[in-house]
Amino acid sequence: MLIDWFTVAAQMVNFLILVWLLKRFLYGPIITAMQDRRDRLADELNNARLAREKADRQAEDLSKMRENLKLETQSMLTEAQTAANERREFWLNEAKAEVEARRRAWTKSIEREQVAISEQLRIRMGEQIIRLSEKVLRDLAGEDLESRVLDNFMAQLNNADSAISLSDDVIVRTGFPISQPILQRLEISIREHFPGCKDISAAQDESLGFGIVMVSGDNKWEWNLVSYLDDVETTIFAELTETKAGAP
Repeated sequence: MLIDWFTVAAQMVNFLILVWLLKRFLYGPIITAMQDRRDRLADELNNARLAREKADRQAEDLSKMRENLKLETQSMLTEAQTAANERREFWLNEAKAEVEARRRAWTKSIEREQVAISEQLRIRMGEQIIRLSEKVLRDLAGEDLESRVLDNFMAQLNNADSAISLSDDVIVRTGFPISQPILQRLEISIREHFPGCKDISAAQDESLGFGIVMVSGDNKWEWNLVSYLDDVETTIFAELTETKAGAP
């Protein structure tokens, strides 16, 4: 069997041409397309990775922002609560102070009213006591009572300052008629205590009530039922005040 080398060479050439043609027009575009696709896939994967990283960063930033917002909100709420508590405490203190001030004012007003009422009662009681006492004493007035009034007055004169030396006239005024014997006793007592005095005269002055007044120059001595009863009244009310203060 003879080999036709020309035919073999022609077939080999045809085969190489076919391989070149396949590579040029078929495998080349396919490989290029596959490489392009591989490159596109790589780009898409890279873009996806970048996008995911960006999304992760944005999510992390958003989480941080959310946490910061939460902290700021909590801080604002705490500050608002603190401010509200301080304002509430301030208003409560203001209200308490106002209530206390009104209570003190009301208490002082009540105390003033009580003092005024007590003073009015004291004055009325004193007036009634004095009027009643004067009426009783006037109804019982006589030489014996006049003598007792004179004795009290002369006791005052005996307790007077011994350094006083009277050289003027002496005027004696009484709120009741004075008998001559009693007037004589009074003159004797005055001259014993004030030997330098001149004339001694007596007159009645109903405005004195049941009392007696002696005047000589700038010196004056008196004994009056009103002042005596005032002392008694003062003592009584002092005792009542102490009793009230000591009451439980």
